[in-house]
Amino acid sequence: MGSIRSFSIGFQMAQSLLSGKNIDFKKTPLPLMLHGMNISVLISTASIYQLPDNPQPVKTAQIIAHFDTGATRTSIDVELAKQLSLIPTGQSPSYTAAGLRQATNYVIDLSFPSSTLRPYKNLQISSCVLERPNKTLPFKLLIGRDVMSHWNIVWDGPTSTVIISD
Repeated sequence: MGSIRSFSIGFQMAQSLLSGKNIDFKKTPLPLMLHGMNISVLISTASIYQLPDNPQPVKTAQIIAHFDTGATRTSIDVELAKQLSLIPTGQSPSYTAAGLRQATNYVIDLSFPSSTLRPYKNLQISSCVLERPNKTLPFKLLIGRDVMSHWNIVWDGPTSTVIISD
């Protein structure tokens, strides 16, 4: 068995917690209750477009992504896709809270700064309009079950702690 890579969201985890020792900290479910589960991600132009015979300028953006357990596929905000000059790869039907719609698809590279989680190269994603009345957490990417299905995610609500390993 290979090494386990993990990443904690919510607070800095002491090595003692990872090794099974008890530590004392304030327990509050408030952050996860108010904002759900979020992670910093780095989105880049897909590696497939970096071939010598098809060079494409690399554009990147570090943003906050929101975990969406109801989403089959990871989806990028349409405005961010335009800013990154992502190349559309087609369209597919998308079931949203507002009903069925056609979504433009893209391919990206996705990594997780400050963690040891494996990056995704040439990840096929969908698009959506991500508008929030509360702009304090401007999500620009929804992480869908296509990515989450490769992870072990432990959500400890009372401590507002999330541990992800792949």
